[in-house]
Amino acid sequence: MTSIFKYLTEEAHAVALIERGEIWLKPLAAFREMEDGGVRGDASDGKLQYAPGPILEITKESGEVVQLPGYRFTSAAKAEDIFVYCVSGSLTKELAAEFHSPFCVEIKDPVRLLSRIRSHVRLRSKLDQQIYHGAVEYRKLETVPVIDWALPERIAFMKSEDYARQDECRIVLGKKGAFAVENVDLQLEAGTASAATGKAHEPLVLKLGDLSRICELHRF
Repeated sequence: MTSIFKYLTEEAHAVALIERGEIWLKPLAAFREMEDGGVRGDASDGKLQYAPGPILEITKESGEVVQLPGYRFTSAAKAEDIFVYCVSGSLTKELAAEFHSPFCVEIKDPVRLLSRIRSHVRLRSKLDQQIYHGAVEYRKLETVPVIDWALPERIAFMKSEDYARQDECRIVLGKKGAFAVENVDLQLEAGTASAATGKAHEPLVLKLGDLSRICELHRF
């Protein structure tokens, strides 16, 4: 597994990650909120959205086919019960500028980081013991959902193609039951979803201990 990169706005946060292993995971809901005065916020984060064309066709149990112009099918993971740690697979000046982050911690041994996280998760009785990690899927609206719509652990890694430049990877944890099959919110939506604003979300904080042997600080 190659290096992953955590962009940070403050040097103190970078030092806390390197020297104390402080990992702040945000609820998935927080990524759907507006941040930085409206610069950040993706209302579709952690949602599978399907719109095969200008008209969405829905087949009822009776066999009747209903046509819905301008609609899309959405399956959303339980945003308050799933916690996400976002990193990138790329180290670039462009990403540092986009994230307003003059500091970036390179984690050179992600496998060891994940091992530390697993050890801490075992001590948290309210958390699901399964840890998911990997690259974000930048998904087209035309992609057929197949079974993915029912799998929260897949949906938590889905984002719009508009964000593909970020080369994002994620480490995902959840409360017990958060990843149960079909534990999702299903909707038929029309129009463009807007990111919410103004709600505070409690992070999940892990303190993994000294990570200096596997980390390097970069400044921009």
